[in-house]
Amino acid sequence: MTTSSMNISPTLRPKVEASLKIDPDARLFQVARANYVDPEIFRAEMDSIFSRCWLYVGHDSELRENDQFEMRRVGGRSIIFLRDKGGQVRCFLNVCPHRGAQVTRHPSGRARNFSCIYHGWTFENTGKVKLVTEAETYPDSFHAGGRNDLVPVPRFEQYRGFWFLNYDKDAIGLADYLGGAREYIDLVADQAQQGMVVVEGVQEYSARANWKMLAENSTDVLHVETLHATYLDLIRTI
Repeated sequence: MTTSSMNISPTLRPKVEASLKIDPDARLFQVARANYVDPEIFRAEMDSIFSRCWLYVGHDSELRENDQFEMRRVGGRSIIFLRDKGGQVRCFLNVCPHRGAQVTRHPSGRARNFSCIYHGWTFENTGKVKLVTEAETYPDSFHAGGRNDLVPVPRFEQYRGFWFLNYDKDAIGLADYLGGAREYIDLVADQAQQGMVVVEGVQEYSARANWKMLAENSTDVLHVETLHATYLDLIRTI
């Protein structure tokens, strides 16, 4: 995706374009440091990239039992990744359709129902609204069309047990989006005959930068020998 194809406001476009210097003839590709910390550039990326592409949510093995859920932030939005009471894997926006409060504040657990702490509206883990405070004050047509149910993410698909979401309802299908990457997912998924299992637990840390710093640091293997020399020394002694 180029800056010309991104949905960027005219006032912000000069800043985004100035943050990159690309000269194929000179084999030059330079990135301004502002790309890692500028909130306006980050917002443009969230709107133009992460609101339109497929994003990884989780794996089947993380929801081993019915009524099990995980709350996560994906693309800057809070979602509920769950296996409902009937065994179906679902993904909802973690937003009460009434006043926009979070439906759950727990990072994970088991729940047949979710109850909004603000007004007590309650929802089955299928997403269907179950209880509305002072329901008698609303007309009979209040729940027509499921408008008060939990809102599912616009697109939610899986490949080999890996679940992805897309906030763009008009996006291409997951299989087409993954393309040749499916072969690498197959290699990972087929390593064990009994199937793949994600180990429970998380390791969390934060940095005063946006997603690009983490991505760059994770793929840059050249810094390991100099920056993490003591770790390598420890590994050699084992």
